[in-house]
Amino acid sequence: MLRQKNVEVKARLRDLSEAEELLASLGATKLKVLHQTDYYFEVPRGRLKLRDTMGSDEVELIYYERADEPGPRLCDATIIKLARADAEPLKQILPIKVVVRKRRAIYELEGVEVHLDDVEGLGPFIELEIRTGPSLSEGEAIELAKRLLAKLGVRDEDLVPYSYSDLLANKRGSMGAGGISVLWAPWRMSYVVKAHEARGCLFCELKGARDEEGKVVFRSRTCYVVLNIYPYNTGHVMVAPYRHVACLSELTDEELLDLWRTVGLAIKAIKEAYRPHGFNVGMNLGRVAGAGVEDHLHIHIVPRWLGDTNFMPVIASTKVISQHIDETYTMLKEAFEKVSKAQAKLEAKCP
Repeated sequence: MLRQKNVEVKARLRDLSEAEELLASLGATKLKVLHQTDYYFEVPRGRLKLRDTMGSDEVELIYYERADEPGPRLCDATIIKLARADAEPLKQILPIKVVVRKRRAIYELEGVEVHLDDVEGLGPFIELEIRTGPSLSEGEAIELAKRLLAKLGVRDEDLVPYSYSDLLANKRGSMGAGGISVLWAPWRMSYVVKAHEARGCLFCELKGARDEEGKVVFRSRTCYVVLNIYPYNTGHVMVAPYRHVACLSELTDEELLDLWRTVGLAIKAIKEAYRPHGFNVGMNLGRVAGAGVEDHLHIHIVPRWLGDTNFMPVIASTKVISQHIDETYTMLKEAFEKVSKAQAKLEAKCP
């Protein structure tokens, strides 16, 4: 039995060949290529999997605990090597949650194990695995991982907080009472978790961020409009006051007026960019009501189309997010500039 603690981080890739070329340019050494099948079992906590590597006489029973967070985090794993014949009954005894099949190319870069994974049903990913110990603390390993992520050009929205098993299970699972799962939203999970793990207030941080970096599409006197990075529909935005307040009753009359004026402007901008058939506009006040950030008031504006409920969610239990977040940002930024200028001209004409 082997017990090991690693700092790990996983991210989606846009192109495996580009990642291979980048690793080569950084001086990484390609160690081997493996074809692995992981059988994930239903367990009350942590994750338990049986790893079968093609060409090996042994399989590995791996139990590990790792926080569901984007970015580098500690993984505490216990590994037991078993003869293939001895492990086979486990598949009959324990309920299998999901089976993950992947091609894994293993590299070494600056003492760090780098995995380029092509996962059946999910696509390409990159994973860093850094062994901690007497010569390398958890904090030092996290900083090393962050430095390598920057070298490798991994963006925050590419980071994946969950295991491949969770991603596959979610793909065939449900989102809400209607049983709809997200087919493609590569930024969604990392943003959801980031909202809950943030030490400060996410909306307070966004108000001071560079517009493009924070995906802020419009700023008014007392509030701003930001893209929802885990959208329910393309064009989903949030309007938040600059001031850190949790409830409408805490806003001044000026802030209230500006907030709802900006909501109206946002609806005009989304209409300009996407021509939706309708909108859902509202807010969740308090964690029990579903607020991801409960201490800073924000209003959701979700565009809707008559084709929202089509054959994909009905037959395939799948919701498609069809536009990348960067494209959405560009379109809405331009739309806000256009409608805000038109609004200013209209107000200037009024006595």
